[in-house]
Amino acid sequence: MTYFIAGNTAVENARAVAQSALPNAPQQEYHEPAPRRSYAVRARLSAFLRTAAAQELKLADRIAPQPRCEAASS
Repeated sequence: MTYFIAGNTAVENARAVAQSALPNAPQQEYHEPAPRRSYAVRARLSAFLRTAAAQELKLADRIAPQPRCEAASS
């Protein structure tokens, strides 16, 4: 018996061809894989980190203010 790695496209294609070749063969249900949510999680995490960094900078500026370079008024 041959074991295949799940998700292998060649295996999925071979199964589809084997099933379509037999007129009365039982068809396997195909479940569409769930969409990856890594992009949304990454976006939320980066927004959270930006907010935390901005708050840290505000607190640091209150504790030890940095001298600012401003344009001299003439």
